[in-house]
Amino acid sequence: MVDANKGAASSKALIISMVGPLMNKVKMSMLAARKNRSLATKLQSTIDVLGEQLLPHYLTANNCGYEEVNTIHNLCYLLAMKTQQVFNSRVIHTCIDQNWDLKGFKQVLVRIMK
Repeated sequence: MVDANKGAASSKALIISMVGPLMNKVKMSMLAARKNRSLATKLQSTIDVLGEQLLPHYLTANNCGYEEVNTIHNLCYLLAMKTQQVFNSRVIHTCIDQNWDLKGFKQVLVRIMK
């Protein structure tokens, strides 16, 4: 019985540890934003709740389902990439590319929340 609890605890720690660094990258990209600073300020509390409360709870509840965990890991990775593009990459950027970056960021965030 003790080994089963130990295995569940280690799997929980592994799941959360994979998402933690990605969400830290998102937070740091927003804190050190070189563009879209007002958007970063507005979204900071949402990202904090997502990374510190919602995702760990969701992953802990679904640690039996590989597909759900894999999907969330992929979405968190994509969110980290999109956050980098929206808030830090290429400060001088065309309006069309900037709009595509913002739309992609929004879609990934909405998909994670869903």
